[in-house]
Amino acid sequence: MWEVQTKFLWGWENCWSINEESDYYDTEEEAEDAIKEFFADLTRAGMAQLYSLDDYRVRKVDPGAAKE
Repeated sequence: MWEVQTKFLWGWENCWSINEESDYYDTEEEAEDAIKEFFADLTRAGMAQLYSLDDYRVRKVDPGAAKE
């Protein structure tokens, strides 16, 4: 199980969600694709310059520790 994490002042956190539940991905590639899609959406909206790709990363998580 994989998650996208966002960098904040206090550290990294999974704040990506669907219906207020944390979003997880079956593969690392799916999680990476989610970041690419997010930045593609930002580019189409003319907002990509407000975000940094360095503030997003993909990490493997223990399925037992993930809150679903």
